[in-house]
Amino acid sequence: MLTRHTMIEKIFLWLFIGMIGSITCSAHPLIKRIKTWNWQISNQGYLEQIVFKDRQGNDTILFFKGNKTKGPAFYINKGDKDIIAEWKGGKMKTFHAKIDDIVCHLRYEQWKGMPALFITLKNTGKQSFRPTKAGIKLGIDTYMDKYPNWLSKYFPTLMRNEKTHFFGYLQTPSRNTLGIVSTRPIASWSIDYNLGYQDPAPHWFMGHRIESLNIDLLNTLPLPDRHPQNLDELKPGQFKRWIIAFIPIEKPEFFEATVHQVANFPMIQMQQSTFCPNETATFDVFANKPQVDVCDDEGQPLNINIKAISKGIYRVKCKLPQVGLYKATVYDGRYRSEGILTAHASYQWTLEQARKATLKYHQKATSHAESWYGFYSAFLAAKYFPDKEIDKTLSKRFDYLYNKLYDSINVRPLYYQERIQNTSTTIGILIKKYHTEKQIKDILHASQLADWLINTSQRQKDGAYVSHQKVYTSVIYIAKSMLELSIAEQEIAEKNTFWQNAAKRHYNSAKRAIDQLVAQQGNLETEGEETFEDGMLSCSALQIGMLALMQKDERDRQHYTNAMLQLLQSHDCLTQLRVPDARRRGGTMRYWETQYDVQMLPNMICSPHGWSAWRAYATYYAYLLTGDEKWLLQTYNAMGAFINLIDYKTGELRWAFIVDPYIKARQTCNADPHYTVDSVSLGNPHPDLYKTRSFIIGEQYVNMVSDWQTVNTQDNDVHEIFKCICESMLTNAFVIEHPNEEYVGYNCKINKIGHNLYVEANEKQMINLHCNFKNSITVIFNGKTRQLPAHYLGWAFGENRYSSKE
Repeated sequence: MLTRHTMIEKIFLWLFIGMIGSITCSAHPLIKRIKTWNWQISNQGYLEQIVFKDRQGNDTILFFKGNKTKGPAFYINKGDKDIIAEWKGGKMKTFHAKIDDIVCHLRYEQWKGMPALFITLKNTGKQSFRPTKAGIKLGIDTYMDKYPNWLSKYFPTLMRNEKTHFFGYLQTPSRNTLGIVSTRPIASWSIDYNLGYQDPAPHWFMGHRIESLNIDLLNTLPLPDRHPQNLDELKPGQFKRWIIAFIPIEKPEFFEATVHQVANFPMIQMQQSTFCPNETATFDVFANKPQVDVCDDEGQPLNINIKAISKGIYRVKCKLPQVGLYKATVYDGRYRSEGILTAHASYQWTLEQARKATLKYHQKATSHAESWYGFYSAFLAAKYFPDKEIDKTLSKRFDYLYNKLYDSINVRPLYYQERIQNTSTTIGILIKKYHTEKQIKDILHASQLADWLINTSQRQKDGAYVSHQKVYTSVIYIAKSMLELSIAEQEIAEKNTFWQNAAKRHYNSAKRAIDQLVAQQGNLETEGEETFEDGMLSCSALQIGMLALMQKDERDRQHYTNAMLQLLQSHDCLTQLRVPDARRRGGTMRYWETQYDVQMLPNMICSPHGWSAWRAYATYYAYLLTGDEKWLLQTYNAMGAFINLIDYKTGELRWAFIVDPYIKARQTCNADPHYTVDSVSLGNPHPDLYKTRSFIIGEQYVNMVSDWQTVNTQDNDVHEIFKCICESMLTNAFVIEHPNEEYVGYNCKINKIGHNLYVEANEKQMINLHCNFKNSITVIFNGKTRQLPAHYLGWAFGENRYSSKE
């Protein structure tokens, strides 16, 4: 089988940077761009801005001013709070600051032509210095609080510590990208998250914005194994030095090549992080003379093939023999870099384990739909892989909760009616239940709930679904649930005017709401604190994309496609698209969910999280609409991260993966004695209302809590990823023709013999085949044959809910 890497674009980037630098590319006719830069440094020693200039204009990186965390600023945390020192001095752009016996020297200087911070920490005391953290608050303005200002703000998209060095990047919604590097090891990094609101006083829930990005030069242990383990102490009289440089990145896809050429440490570039068992994994290494090891999670090395494909660029191939995680380590001189690949478990096994988890981690009647989200997995598994006993138990459980939460006579929610996303979620679950059990009452209840939602929440003026005077269309994709309902109703309509009218009514309602999203051109609203919010963007994009797929008129289709792509591309800064770690690839950067979902504080980046699936729907739709393989690859990589939320060794479901390397967390550790799992529980109980336990967490999975916590928790939102897997991958295989008539497959194996293309699906339930061809060819799939014309893009076999261009 030809691998899908055969024709992946090679990036040969050679960079010579002085105060004036140029970028050329031997593989592509890039326009040479001359970059100069300048910075503004205040008399107090803080950066106010860095401006990179080129032929196309200026790229300005703003730093905090006023009462925000100005930077760079020296700080120490001894366990309770951050202590920030003020700079003194200022001659020759050199400053110093002191906290107790620790002196920090800062010098602003060029490094390889780039703006850089030269930092020294020295212990002038007689006692060893062992802080919780000590480092630099960078002060880059990351505070996204209003449109359109947030379009130019830099989000800390990727920060990565290796044992020998550090790298990362920040990105704006407009995709301007700023690299950060250190050729010396840095202990860790951290983020200061804002506070949100008290409920109840004096207990604070965390907010949705970022106050500061910190480079933690020293950090106490434990830290992830990949981090340096010896930067937790500064002995009396000892000093350590670092250089932290800022590098403009021409395009995000040039990140690894640019960083290697400037900093000279090895960089791993994974176009694909997820593979099937026994498939050959391929990734590229930017290095000088690399040695590469790939080992399974027992430390057993794999056979690898490494080949230089250009000066300084090496391609590594290795077969991943079975389901699991595999660590790649690259040694190059004194440097080492790590990455993680995965061979994913089958979709069938994944969905079956998700169904089991729906029983173990109780589905509860609460004020939040996230508490009963597992019924998506329950009914989808029952449809594709029926298990009479467990399916009957879960169906009864749903009926029990439905009757607790909804007025079965008037068909409307009994509690928290303003949380209209609860109702749209229940509509979606009822549709899945109907598709499995074929009980007309389920689709009827869904239809009646949809009418109630329209009558109480949809504005006549612009069609938006609103709650508390805010647009809620993109709070758990209300319009998508409406479209799913209209499709289900249309399937049973035929000559029945009742269902014909219902399908039309609900489609038109959804279309009006989505048209309002398109008209806003990115100026969107959502639940909670206003910010450039992950779900607001991804849910808007996915709903616009779904509507685009349903359009027959090519102009309408293109209109919605363009609007979706604009939002999706701006969302790149909130997504882990370049991290060389299959556990995280495709996850979106949410950081205020632990407090609600698993009763844990403070904020921390949970990625992937259940809501990461929202972007995966959008990238899946983007591929169907455009045929651009990058969208399918992003979707596929995300599926690997999602599947690994189920432990492939034990089958246990985990709630999310935490990205932050070091968080002092506290979490509720006892069930609420006033409730049982059969009670109705309303509101978000603050973790500090209960007994808590404290611990350190970093770069690891977080377990579910709904198996023991009786009160409202929302960890069952993880089941959104299984719903997404079912829609995009469970029953679907994909074939793409690359240049020179080379074919690659996703979820399938392919074999081209003459003018015939034989396609074999990886799993038995994969009955749909999507083809993306440049030339005409005969395809044989599941015993059926079809001649496809040139320039074919669409479903060639099987059934799919959405039409696609052919």
